[in-house]
Amino acid sequence: MNTLLKITIGDDGKAQFFSDYASLEDELSVQIFVRQKAEPYQGPHPELAEDLILWRRAKAREMNVPPFFILHNRVLYAIADLKPSTKEELTMVPGFGEKMFDKFGKDILEITTL
Repeated sequence: MNTLLKITIGDDGKAQFFSDYASLEDELSVQIFVRQKAEPYQGPHPELAEDLILWRRAKAREMNVPPFFILHNRVLYAIADLKPSTKEELTMVPGFGEKMFDKFGKDILEITTL
């Protein structure tokens, strides 16, 4: 197997590129992102938060998108904190407006009103 490109990360965090083709090094730009693990839910309804996270994971698989495209953790945690039982309560959650309600509101209310 031929190696076209080798990338090493130095102690300074900078990437170094080694290529069989000099022109490739000139044309290549790479960004590396390191994600931190999300903070666990610390609110009053941990079981509800877990149910919402499982729902989001299933919905993301169904829609073939990353889970944060559905809702961010901070929004899920705010929903779990409030435990809304009506559309009005749910749409008061920061980051969850009418458009989000039209997409996911009925599913979420089914979970929060169990």
